[in-house]
Amino acid sequence: MIHGGDIYGKTIEYDLSVNLNPNPCPKEIRASLERAIGDVGKYPDIAQRDFRCAVAEAENKLVKCSFLTADNILGGNGASELIFAIIRLITPKNVVLPVPGFYGYRHGLKALEGVNIREYRLREEEDYALTDDFAREIKEDTDLVILTNPNNPTGRAIPGQVLDTVLQKCASVGAAVLIDECFLHLSDGAESAVRYLKDIPNLFIVNAYTKLFGIPGVRIGYCMGACENIDRLKACVPEWNMSVFALEAGRACAKYIVDTDYVALSKEIIADRRQELAKFLESRKIKVYPSDTCYVLVRTEDDLYNNLFDKKVLIRDCSNFEGLSKGYYRISVAGSRILPDIF
Repeated sequence: MIHGGDIYGKTIEYDLSVNLNPNPCPKEIRASLERAIGDVGKYPDIAQRDFRCAVAEAENKLVKCSFLTADNILGGNGASELIFAIIRLITPKNVVLPVPGFYGYRHGLKALEGVNIREYRLREEEDYALTDDFAREIKEDTDLVILTNPNNPTGRAIPGQVLDTVLQKCASVGAAVLIDECFLHLSDGAESAVRYLKDIPNLFIVNAYTKLFGIPGVRIGYCMGACENIDRLKACVPEWNMSVFALEAGRACAKYIVDTDYVALSKEIIADRRQELAKFLESRKIKVYPSDTCYVLVRTEDDLYNNLFDKKVLIRDCSNFEGLSKGYYRISVAGSRILPDIF
């Protein structure tokens, strides 16, 4: 399995293969991790009480709603654990996936036997945008639809009207929906599906503070869903699945969202960096596809991965994504301040 961030066993100075917020992690979050050291002699709160309350308050602010409570939230050891748990809960036989897309979903589906994955190929001529046409792939026998908003590796957000069409189609055929919103709060124009939680049965929305606060080593994920769905999902995760470090840092992240404009400022920084990066890459005759978030998908005939690897820079080779091939790469917007001095 290939992911970004695999710096181990390599000599890397700049890792542009991971999609983290270029806005530095606030000192308050780092301080929370230091505080948690005092609790290592205790079991974590198995009910995640303070964490779930804090996340609900933060999401209410970000998506401009007021109905989320702790009962709508379940924390996880990163988003990956929750994706596996949701797949285990649904136990689907027929799944619809857009491609190219994040490999982690396939990894989770491989844990089940007899799963049929129906792929919907995003079109290069449409800059890999998801359109209403996707809803036609959702049939009466569809058990689960998995979406990423914005998509990984393309960076494209799902238009609000398309999201509505897809969710209504899922509801009409009784299909469960898993939407990965891990990059949503780092993106322009991406609309959260949270507002549909009251109306669309079996809708699960996964997010994390990993990317937003640049702390992938801490593993802080959360799922949002109807109260009854969250209760069902609890049976699919281990007891004490979040450490005292993850719970304390997660609560601090949520509080920082509520108390500051960190998310809005991060979006401004990302938009500026993305524009800078695209302009530079295009000046080097590299094709840059439109993106709404903190990374860009590019295509070139040059061996960009090895050329940069030789200069101790790591990017994501996307040739193993379904629907892509040799010559496609994903680059973090952090590259806007690094690559001009490297090339």
